[in-house]
Amino acid sequence: MQLEESYPETLVDFWQKSAWKISKYSFAKSLILDPPSTNAVDLLPNSQEQKITAQNNSEPEFENKEVVDPFSKSAGGQLNIKLTDSNSSRSFGLGTIISYPDALNGPTRQSLDVPQQETGLASISIAGRLRQNLGNNNSILLEGILDPKRYGLDLRYGNLAPFLPGAFAANIYSSSGRIPVYENGEEDVDLPNGDVPWVIRFGGGLQYVQPLSKKLDGALGVNYQIVSVRDAAFTNNIETKDELGNSFTFSDDGQDTLLTIDAALLFDDTDNPNDPNRGSRLRFGSSQSIPIGDAQIGYNRLSASFSQFIPLNLFGFSEGPRTLILNLQGGAFIGDVPSYQAFNLGGTQTIRGFEKGEVSASRSFVKATAEYRFPITELRLLKQDVELGGTLFVDYGNDLATADGVSGNPAGVRDKFGDALGYGLGLSAKSLIGRMRLEFGFNNEGSNHFHFTFGDRF
Repeated sequence: MQLEESYPETLVDFWQKSAWKISKYSFAKSLILDPPSTNAVDLLPNSQEQKITAQNNSEPEFENKEVVDPFSKSAGGQLNIKLTDSNSSRSFGLGTIISYPDALNGPTRQSLDVPQQETGLASISIAGRLRQNLGNNNSILLEGILDPKRYGLDLRYGNLAPFLPGAFAANIYSSSGRIPVYENGEEDVDLPNGDVPWVIRFGGGLQYVQPLSKKLDGALGVNYQIVSVRDAAFTNNIETKDELGNSFTFSDDGQDTLLTIDAALLFDDTDNPNDPNRGSRLRFGSSQSIPIGDAQIGYNRLSASFSQFIPLNLFGFSEGPRTLILNLQGGAFIGDVPSYQAFNLGGTQTIRGFEKGEVSASRSFVKATAEYRFPITELRLLKQDVELGGTLFVDYGNDLATADGVSGNPAGVRDKFGDALGYGLGLSAKSLIGRMRLEFGFNNEGSNHFHFTFGDRF
């Protein structure tokens, strides 16, 4: 039996919601204590709400700003804690305020196929942010993450475009981390010196995000990064191959240069963006690389996730929503597949009952989930109302026999399963500061796994 703890990119997550009014799209979702939305315009870091109106087809104008409550839920019900006053031009908090859709890369960014990064129980993630409001709709945001398996800093500048219904953002980042691609197989394959591979990334990007309709948000960006594999988090020792002679990178010198055009879309037709009981949600992402540098890497990485939320009164032990959630995900590479960019299967956010990345690292994949959520009771803890609920779930994933299409075949040499079934039950605790999940999963290989997670997976 194994125990796993994971965090939604970080230990905690906080989100400040910008409330917009755009007459063309009727796009307005303001809040004081209500959960913020996942709309693209919310991606601009700002300590105050801003409203936009469009009158007689004229350019949008900015109205008076409103102060957001210092404790508010973020998209997905993730844990949020703000440590400074909302009225301050400078603020500090725990977690990231970046949410999907987002077309920038970085250590605190969410990935579509694995929405929330996972770490083992021994890896206690600590993440924080410092935001400075520069005035005139300009902000600077510094985010950092720290745990024994992952380190990263991300500096972001945001500008609320005065003549457009969206926002611009640019960032520069550096990260070091161990990734599931090179771990958790039936066979251990490390570096020639016996150390575990660390993936080092340095890069930056520019994006524009805006609402495309009342229920559809989009982001478009361009990203540049340099990727290498090393034998520790902070070292100059670049490793080009594993102990079996399989290459980590396309470049002979062990450093790949990637230039990509990235797009992200979010369609949300749910009754509650943070805790849906009915409706549907679609996420789509595309990353098109432009061959540059010695490696000349060219690919298009496509991924999509569709969730349907259905009210279904099967059983429960107290008042509250009973929801059946059906989720289907898929992804595929067209062109080259660097191993450090491959799709991962296994873990809290993909196939429960397995360690992260234990099932596969592949060129393509499909994954399906059925989950039933029901209320158990309500508690009062630390002056907070806590809703305790239960879950029953089944996860299935398959790499479509494409693991050998990844450069170096990391799943094949580590004897990963390729396809797997996980099932089990869990508890969730939901309060004003977010959602916590404790899940016990079994798998078709005869083993089991505990998962402890902050945030949601749909």
